[in-house]
Amino acid sequence: MQESLGAGLLYVAIATGGFILLIFFLSGFKFIPDDRVGIPTRKMFGKKMPPGRIIAKKDEVGVQARKLMPGLYWFFPIIWKVERVPVTVIGSQQIGVVEAIDGEPIPTGRLLGDQMECDSYQDAEAFLFGKDPIKPSEPKGKKGPQIGILRPGTYRINTHVFKVQNRPATQIKEEHIGVIVAADGRPLPPGYIVAPRPEEEEPGEASVQGAQTWMAHSFFQDGQAFLDNGGYRGPQLDTLQPGQYYINPLLFEVKDFPIVEIPPGYVAVLRSNIGQELVRDKTLPQGMPGSPDLQQQIHEREEVVLNAEKLERGIWREPVAPGKYNLNPLAFSAFLVPTSAVTIDWAAGAEIRTERHERTPGRAPAQPPSEEIESKKATEFFKFSQLTVTSKDGFRLEVDVRLIIRIRPQHAAFIIARFGSVANLIEQIVHPLIDSSFRNNAGEKKAIDFIQQRTALQKDALEKAREEFDKYHVEAQNLLIAYISVDQSLLDTQTLKEIAIQQQEQYQQQANAQEERIEVEEKTARANKQKDVIDAKLSIDINTDMAQAAIEKAKGDRDATKIRAEGDAQREIQVGQGIASAYEAQARVVGPERLALIRVMEQVAAGKIRITPEFLVTSGSDQQGGTLWNAWLATMLAQQGKAVTGSGSSSSTASGKGPE
Repeated sequence: MQESLGAGLLYVAIATGGFILLIFFLSGFKFIPDDRVGIPTRKMFGKKMPPGRIIAKKDEVGVQARKLMPGLYWFFPIIWKVERVPVTVIGSQQIGVVEAIDGEPIPTGRLLGDQMECDSYQDAEAFLFGKDPIKPSEPKGKKGPQIGILRPGTYRINTHVFKVQNRPATQIKEEHIGVIVAADGRPLPPGYIVAPRPEEEEPGEASVQGAQTWMAHSFFQDGQAFLDNGGYRGPQLDTLQPGQYYINPLLFEVKDFPIVEIPPGYVAVLRSNIGQELVRDKTLPQGMPGSPDLQQQIHEREEVVLNAEKLERGIWREPVAPGKYNLNPLAFSAFLVPTSAVTIDWAAGAEIRTERHERTPGRAPAQPPSEEIESKKATEFFKFSQLTVTSKDGFRLEVDVRLIIRIRPQHAAFIIARFGSVANLIEQIVHPLIDSSFRNNAGEKKAIDFIQQRTALQKDALEKAREEFDKYHVEAQNLLIAYISVDQSLLDTQTLKEIAIQQQEQYQQQANAQEERIEVEEKTARANKQKDVIDAKLSIDINTDMAQAAIEKAKGDRDATKIRAEGDAQREIQVGQGIASAYEAQARVVGPERLALIRVMEQVAAGKIRITPEFLVTSGSDQQGGTLWNAWLATMLAQQGKAVTGSGSSSSTASGKGPE
């Protein structure tokens, strides 16, 4: 019985031991699924790791560098421990930043460990111990942040060796550029503030080789190539264009800046910050001349440091034309210079202000050109308070003035080199010159003359401005006087004077109106009598025609009379010749005396010769006295008869007797 009991216990013990062994054996199996990575750890029965090491080799106790791929494995349960960790997944718009837990120390002066051939950090053994363990001189991976990154994808990485952090990929938006600042690399050469390209450092063949390899880092996405090609730490000259980049943020800091837009009507003067520092002469300045030289140069040689080499420090001689540019603001400082028109206003109620106006409604005032070069306008507008001047006769005048100037593109670099900005030019040169010009002009004139000679004042001020601004390479295009404010008392006096003058002109106009009225009345009367005038003119024309007809008739009568007279004369001649011939014949017969007596008697008989008086006055008184009275009375009657006959009346024959 006891033997059977002992045998049963033995069987139970064997069965229990077998079961325990089975469980122990089965617990040694480790299954690694597809989405996991196996990390084995030797707990005992191995070599000790050297001091400073964290990750063990195969024969060393500790976390192993090797990893287990998906599958079924058997490890001795007491000696080995297997940890299953998720695979490392990097999204499509992400990168994996890697930090090595173990490895050799990073060399002095370096911040990141060099990239090694370790299958994107999936081969930790190759990273830590090299591909060929027999070659101890083979480079090993460095502990700490790594230059290499993980691009989008799935990786089986030993997370006890490498710590991976997902970071967003570098995105450069449209209308922007990415400015790079390298955290590792060679230190910048003395005197540089922007890292030069490798080809700029070494002349000759090295520069040609550098020119071929400087972009081998694929727009800073290959950090190891950047360092291998002699990249410098600090701000980089080259920029990133819009797009997505897989850049290690531990090596490169990417700053997003908007592109530079130079609007129409402007040019940009660039100040280059790349290259070595300018070497200055340290000699002391010369003393001031004893008397001022008005013809001295406006710009000193030391002030105008212009160069045509774009990779040298200083101000570019040639400005940049309007357009959009991928300008690195760390390497170049842009100064906008308006080339179309700069308007300067001296007006009432305006505060002294030299900043540019707001670019768009609702935005804060724009910064000076050196800080912000965004612009949507083609003009600059500066406002100052109203100009206050005093006239020769002591009146205080306030003048509103607007000046328009222009800077030619070829002179833009000189303006920036001399003044630093257009605002400084306006404040330091334009404003004082215009202010003093109007003050001097007002001090030479009386207030009323200053106001009345506004056109001449405007012309003189513009000519003076053109003459003075030409020295500073500024073109004065126009100057306008908008308004002149004067003391009210002077205006009242001038107003009363003007009213009096206007009244005089009014009275003169009224007098002229009356004269015009007289003329109108006269013309009206003439118009009313126009029918009579026409009738008179017609009558004149008729009479003229009748007179002409009478003249023609008279001419005809004259010619007819002349012809008749000629005929009568000819007839008389013929008759006379006949009578003469008859008289000669009669005279020969009766004698001349008798013939004459006969003819006289014929005339008496015809009544052509009177032989008796027309008036006979007789008196019966004293013979002598009566004769004298009768003679006087006869004479008077004869004269009276002649007078009556001379007046055209018929002759009167009176016969009478004297008083008895």
